[in-house]
Amino acid sequence: MRKKSEERRQSIIDVAAEIFNEIGFDRASMAEISARLGGSKATLYNYFSSKEEIFLQVMKQQAGMQFESLFAILIQDDGSADMRDTLRLFANKYLHLVLSPEVIAVRRLLYYNAERSDLGCMYYENGPKRGWLVISEFMKRAMDRGELREADPWLTAIQFRVLVEAEWAEGRILGVITSAPPAKIKESVERSLDAFFRIYGV
Repeated sequence: MRKKSEERRQSIIDVAAEIFNEIGFDRASMAEISARLGGSKATLYNYFSSKEEIFLQVMKQQAGMQFESLFAILIQDDGSADMRDTLRLFANKYLHLVLSPEVIAVRRLLYYNAERSDLGCMYYENGPKRGWLVISEFMKRAMDRGELREADPWLTAIQFRVLVEAEWAEGRILGVITSAPPAKIKESVERSLDAFFRIYGV
């Protein structure tokens, strides 16, 4: 019975993903999802409390594993590797992921719907906040080892993110930048690391 329930839940996520991709989050509805699924809205609500909750699950399924693999770079770091090398590896993989068409589409959708629903807050609590806590903890360990100057680890993590994204984020989200060549990403990462270590290096 449990397996059947899990299969039904996955079917809902799969159908919702198709609808979100076709018509967008704003135009999608629980009625549309249940109709295409071939069931009732009541059945749908047995699995998910809202369209926002379904969307978060769709997003988690599409990019969650990649983000988990990304942040594992910092979680598993024991301080034996050169810090700049670790941040370089993380920043390159991070940019390739967040600049991908799939993630950019999600970010555009979130920004557009942030004031229309609780989607933005739900996403932040379940995604970025958790990820940047991992970076904050990494920064704190580096400070404890004397590899970075003493500062607020959370602020340090946020500023690191801003520096890494600085050359790309706005232009990519607005469609001004339509591609992110690996060589260009690599160059921008080196510039962001230079700036970061000028601020926080010892």
